[in-house]
Amino acid sequence: MLVFDACDPFPLVGVGVGAGSGSGSEPAGVAGAEPTGGAVTYAEAQVHAAAVDKWLGFELDEIEARLAREHTNFSGARDEQHWIGLPIQTLQTPYTEIRELLLILDLKPGHHIVDLGAGYGRMGFVVAAHHPGVGFTGYEVVSDRVAEGRRVLSAYCARVRKDSTGSGRNENQSGSIAAGDLPQAEIELQRVDLSDPSFLPRAADFYFLYDFGSRTAISKTLNDLKQIAATKPITVIGRGRSSRDAIERTEP
Repeated sequence: MLVFDACDPFPLVGVGVGAGSGSGSEPAGVAGAEPTGGAVTYAEAQVHAAAVDKWLGFELDEIEARLAREHTNFSGARDEQHWIGLPIQTLQTPYTEIRELLLILDLKPGHHIVDLGAGYGRMGFVVAAHHPGVGFTGYEVVSDRVAEGRRVLSAYCARVRKDSTGSGRNENQSGSIAAGDLPQAEIELQRVDLSDPSFLPRAADFYFLYDFGSRTAISKTLNDLKQIAATKPITVIGRGRSSRDAIERTEP
């Protein structure tokens, strides 16, 4: 059973994800980004994530309840699904799965990862805790989630900086910590409508793509990533049926 431990809030427990990479004009899809078993069940990972949210100081129940009351027909973006009304732990990826995914990617100082449809920015917390020197940008269309994510993420990053000043810890693929003096990388959450034709994601090394919107919106984002991949190698991680199908079938 997975029990929350404040000394290790984002543990590596082996929920299971897959990864792959590519470069050039075609973004690479990562099949198998759903849980595959391992030492902890997905339900346990979700319960653990709820405990982490509480420890971090999130006020998610109140925010999501208000969103459900105020936005029964949410139309704040052109071609998006906003997942308002879903259970909080269904809305977001468990921290333990994010931890394993980032370890597989073997992030290095200077890398930057973008979460396309970031919710409350969970990935940013794991990056800040275990990958100093790595930058994170999360894009989310629901402004209330962005505001709350920024509030909690800012406080957590300040705590991490205070606790790790001079240690320069960075986790490598084996799960160990490499020492060195590393600059504090940018960790940010932005309110963005990914389906906006005028918007192009920032250049980065890794992109995490969830089912943030319709198939049309997801295809638009994949085309955006093609433009970026024409200028530099990138890796795209697809999670969710629509995202993975678009990558594997439409954008092989």
